[in-house]
Amino acid sequence: MKTKLSLLFLLAAPLMLAQDAVKVAPNNFKVLSENEQVRVVQDTLAPGETEAMHTHPAGWYYVTMPGTMKVTRADGKTEIWNAKAGEQAWMDPDPPHMSENIGKTTIQYVLVEVKRAAK
Repeated sequence: MKTKLSLLFLLAAPLMLAQDAVKVAPNNFKVLSENEQVRVVQDTLAPGETEAMHTHPAGWYYVTMPGTMKVTRADGKTEIWNAKAGEQAWMDPDPPHMSENIGKTTIQYVLVEVKRAAK
């Protein structure tokens, strides 16, 4: 039983450690505006910089400075994001992940995080 609990903890640890991006990477994520419906954050990641495990709620993003980011999910799977200047899209809630700028230029994007719909 103790072994099963230890294994469960090890598997769940990355999920428990995942937090609000602004809290885990305050040097990268800057809150530009916030109200009851949305929070607007700007993420700036210089070449070689990494961000700790974090999540994002649903929202819309816009790339202001292009670059290449490696995203590592809590389950260990990785993906590469080749962000283009002006790229924008809606994104569903983003599960726990770490980010690393693996490119040669600083990458930056603005994310409008939805808190709740206006009444």
